[in-house]
Amino acid sequence: MFKKIIMLMMLAFLSVGCSEADKSMEAAAVSDIETEEKRQVMREAEAEIADADNLLDDGQKDLLYNFALGCAQTLQHLTPADFYPLFAESEGEERYLNDAAYSTLCTIRSMQDKDMTLEYAKVCYRVESVYDNGYTVTAEVCEDNVQKFKHLQNESYTYNTYHKFVLINTDEGWKVKSHLQEEDFFLMAIEAWEDVAGGTLAEKAVNAVQLLKADAEENFALAAENLNEYREIAVSKEYDREKAVEYAAQWCNKRSSEYLEYDLYGGNCQNFASQCIHAGGMDMDIKGSYTCQWKFYGKDLNFYQSAAGRSYSWIGVDEFYTYAVNNSGTGLALQPDISLEYAEKGDVIQVGAYYKWRHSLVVADVLRDENGNVTEIILASNTADRWNYPLSAYIYTYPRLIHVDGQY
Repeated sequence: MFKKIIMLMMLAFLSVGCSEADKSMEAAAVSDIETEEKRQVMREAEAEIADADNLLDDGQKDLLYNFALGCAQTLQHLTPADFYPLFAESEGEERYLNDAAYSTLCTIRSMQDKDMTLEYAKVCYRVESVYDNGYTVTAEVCEDNVQKFKHLQNESYTYNTYHKFVLINTDEGWKVKSHLQEEDFFLMAIEAWEDVAGGTLAEKAVNAVQLLKADAEENFALAAENLNEYREIAVSKEYDREKAVEYAAQWCNKRSSEYLEYDLYGGNCQNFASQCIHAGGMDMDIKGSYTCQWKFYGKDLNFYQSAAGRSYSWIGVDEFYTYAVNNSGTGLALQPDISLEYAEKGDVIQVGAYYKWRHSLVVADVLRDENGNVTEIILASNTADRWNYPLSAYIYTYPRLIHVDGQY
């Protein structure tokens, strides 16, 4: 009897032991799966160097590839990549200025009320020109990138972002001597860098980011204040919002030969927005004073009430807003400074930051929750050239809506 009891106890112990072992094995398997998933996520940041004419050698391409990959990883995880080994002076001003720029991007996107990390990102550098002076190599490249935001169903695209790299050959191979990126977060960081002090370059970089973070906090508060009430406006001609968005999709990454390009003269953003509105069936407005005209018939400024020349409002961010505020009776029926809840396809959103209005965007779509509340506004633009890009991803954090009702 005693032996039977001992045997039963041993069987029970072995049974429990096997159960615990199975659980441990299951837990280990789950942990391995999670680890592999994390590795897979890390691999999803991609980079590519497109150098059709072989203007760069392999070492230079490898350097730019690593820089592009770092940019993709920064976008994906909202944690600045470790760029400092890529710079010739790892403790120099150029390294810390770039640190400030990418830290600004991560900091301000992380301040949004939604998860702004990405499912994946890919950055492609297209080599446009290379100049070798015997000491340094200057490479001008254009960046195209794809960002898959977790809160959006479709991918977001940025095209034709200009970079200028100055490369130098060192004992450790090719390194970045300097880097300029003509994109919102980078240009803002340069402005802040010039405005702050710091005992060391590292401190100056931190101070620049903190300055822009404080500006963003102020903008988030101001954006909800001083809004105008939405009102019903009688129009003689309806706005074809779908045609406006179709035009935006067609021309967001290139330029129409029917208009002048203003990329080199402050940006093509409002020029593009005006073209989209016109494509939506809205006639040019030649009536009234120069602040109440909206037209483009040619390159020269023209304030006469005639179908000739152009107005300031067609191409200028501030000037289009002034037109929206002052115009009535003829031309575009616009409502500036109303709540984003009234945004519709084909409307214009202007964004500002650091005490300046900087950019005009065209609304390509408006996402709403089950209660009809706006959860995201999807945008198209020129300079930067973007499609299906969320408002919440912009580093310019003060938006103002200019609602297009139609034509008087």
